[in-house]
Amino acid sequence: MTSRNTKQKEIILDILQANRIHPTIHEIYELAKEKYPSIGQATVYRNINKLVDEGILLKIPTTNNFRYDINTHTHAHLTCKECGGVVDLFDGDYQKIVINLESKYNVKIDDTNLIFNGLCNSCNTKE
Repeated sequence: MTSRNTKQKEIILDILQANRIHPTIHEIYELAKEKYPSIGQATVYRNINKLVDEGILLKIPTTNNFRYDINTHTHAHLTCKECGGVVDLFDGDYQKIVINLESKYNVKIDDTNLIFNGLCNSCNTKE
């Protein structure tokens, strides 16, 4: 069951649409404050958690916090151990892995969250 759309939710969704950088909740709050100075931190945090619960946002665990993704289509992520950034990884074989595991273990997979840890392109080419 989805909750009603509020001005605060709209602001948060607009921020995530415009910033496909997998921001932290604090970064989302700071960007929301710029557009809507009276918005409270608790309001942003509560709305982010509702959007995750409703399946509208993905919550991606990283080394020291969580980042958020508005793209809920099936894809993997790489979390960079150097800068803490998150990179979307799209691969047509992702669904094949799910189908193979379901068949091999006779299970039904409803949701996946495949996260790789390593170095993003920027950090990998610094050396």
